[in-house]
Amino acid sequence: MPSQRHHPSTRRAGWSLAALALAASAVLLAATGCSRSGSGPQFPGAPLVVVSIDTLRSDHLPAYGYRGVETPNLDRFRKDAILFERAYAQVPLTLPSHVTLFTGLLPFQHGVRDNLGYQLDPVAHPTLARLLRQRGYATGAAVSAWVLRGASGIGDGFDLYDDRIAAPAGGADAAGRVQRRGDETAARAQAWLRGVKDEPFFLFLHLYEPHAPYEPPEPFRSRYPLAYDGEIAASDAFVGGLLDELRRLGLYDRAVIVVLSDHGEGLGEHGEDEHGILLYRWALQVPLLLKLPGSRRAGESVQTPAALVDVMPTLLSLLGVKPEAGLPGRSLLEVAPPPRRIYAETFYPRIHLGWSDLRSLVDERDQYIEGARRELYDVVQDPGERHDLAASQGELLRSREKELAAMPSALKAPGGPRSEELQRLATLGYLGGAVAPGSGPLPDPRASLPVLAEVKSGFRLAAAGRDGEAVAVFHRVLDRYPSLLDARYEMGQALARLGRDQEAYDALREAVRTSPSLASAISPDLARVCLRLGRLAEAEGNARLAAAASPSEGHVLMAQVALARGDLAAAEQEARAVTADPGAELRAAVVLADVAIRRERFADAVAVTEAALRQIREQPLPPVPDLEFLRGDALARLGRYPEAQAAFESEIRSFPGNSKAYSRLAIVYGLEHRTVREVDALLERMVAARPGRDTLELAASTLESMGDAVGARAWRRRAVAGR
Repeated sequence: MPSQRHHPSTRRAGWSLAALALAASAVLLAATGCSRSGSGPQFPGAPLVVVSIDTLRSDHLPAYGYRGVETPNLDRFRKDAILFERAYAQVPLTLPSHVTLFTGLLPFQHGVRDNLGYQLDPVAHPTLARLLRQRGYATGAAVSAWVLRGASGIGDGFDLYDDRIAAPAGGADAAGRVQRRGDETAARAQAWLRGVKDEPFFLFLHLYEPHAPYEPPEPFRSRYPLAYDGEIAASDAFVGGLLDELRRLGLYDRAVIVVLSDHGEGLGEHGEDEHGILLYRWALQVPLLLKLPGSRRAGESVQTPAALVDVMPTLLSLLGVKPEAGLPGRSLLEVAPPPRRIYAETFYPRIHLGWSDLRSLVDERDQYIEGARRELYDVVQDPGERHDLAASQGELLRSREKELAAMPSALKAPGGPRSEELQRLATLGYLGGAVAPGSGPLPDPRASLPVLAEVKSGFRLAAAGRDGEAVAVFHRVLDRYPSLLDARYEMGQALARLGRDQEAYDALREAVRTSPSLASAISPDLARVCLRLGRLAEAEGNARLAAAASPSEGHVLMAQVALARGDLAAAEQEARAVTADPGAELRAAVVLADVAIRRERFADAVAVTEAALRQIREQPLPPVPDLEFLRGDALARLGRYPEAQAAFESEIRSFPGNSKAYSRLAIVYGLEHRTVREVDALLERMVAARPGRDTLELAASTLESMGDAVGARAWRRRAVAGR
């Protein structure tokens, strides 16, 4: 059945003066206004499908001349579509690029400059989905990456926005890697499609292959030596499934279908393995294919440079909807469009690394890149951009510099951060000594790239569970480069996992102090550390900050704060408010189980934890700390000791540092009349997994609770001696 839809009447009546000023400046980017965008064929009520294949550079597709991978489904689609040979993204980051795609605005207009810490204001900047829903379209989306979560604002206007992907446990590097397999996402999109096939609809499908980490499924893993190409082949199969479903439902022929990517990938060129830092052609040039109803203009190629900012006005015009006045893009179907230069930017190096941001202008012949230094390339004769012409083309360089100077360059967080967030940061004492990003001369990103190899080695160590070694790497890097936000954030994560909570607190607090615009992204980790340190008021303040970026995460943290205060009713209320985030739902289940145990409703606790474990198995999802521990605790209180033992052992396998699980398991050993030697061996394992005086004290108190005063005294002597 089709999902229930609401048609909000709130709509922007006109541009603010600031928006009009920005739009006026954008005339330099697109010499045409929407008067030309409205030209061309119209297909009111036609089905609309937009497929975004994340991180796909155009020169790795056979349709663009590449021979290293086979994409039979995209090749078949290309025969029905118009191919734009030189299409460019406006920013090499997933969230900002998709916001540009669906608002028709440049990044400095919509204000979303990074994947973390930024939110779209959909009232000020209506999305394609909102505009089409207001005109009776069913709107559905299924996305494969956490960074495209609906809470970012990108989900506005969709009846269904399927973003059920567990939130990352880490900083920008972790956030960018949290994904759902494309075949699962495509299956959810197709299920929605079958429910709306008889009405006008807009479907958005987002696939995260070939984004890093490159882990193509079989048979593509074995078939391609370059894993990036293997993921491209997998994406082709997923897209093919959707296109076949459209054909089966009789929708393909009359639909407007767009296949594109949000940005490219470095693959080692110019020293960048992935994307986000540099602005060379491989980062910005993306595939763009547009199929019209009846496959009009099938097989054509367009050489004129195009931009993702052009997609929204094109689609609105095709569907008979007049684009908003002042949009900087133009219709992709415009006949003989006048020359223009296309704008792109990346503020990732400035926000996350303390390096210079980069901005660029590209046209039929040249790309001008401006940051700590100025670069100029002939992208026709030198598509690899190896030969910088800046020194020999002074007049052209000055012309581009002047043109780019007319574009707004200030970096602003969306709405501030919002005033209430600034007030919370000030109340928490996090703003003292903070400096505005980019004050003073900033390093050149290309020259600074080698340091990232060391930072990424720290990321890999942390991902492998070698947190102590990771912390040592991050300390070395930060001693030399204190502005590397991601390294400091990841170090705080690793310290927290090691139980070094005060050091973790100091690292995370410093990360917020130096980058207050990302406070809402960092605050969940600070809230958890503050909880363990007993700083409940500060934990609550960070929980409220976290809610700005992720309401579900905020509810979970507020539930944990309430639990720490002994307010079981508030803890339950906050936990039950969690929706739409599988990881947050599982952590909420942990709170609900804890509440049930404290209320002596042990069977309820078992039911809650077992439901959560089923969810983990079915989706599948990573294990959640304390879930099996609380299940074991409830089972033990019900006298179901063998099951309790199995639950505690499962917790220990997943989380070897959970000392509480060893302690309760030792008590179960006692209840099962296991030997003293077995209990002592278990407690030795606990201390080895998490060395420290607190763990030794826990061993002593565990034996005391079991009536072993002699053993407890021995452990306490070890605690005093610190060994």
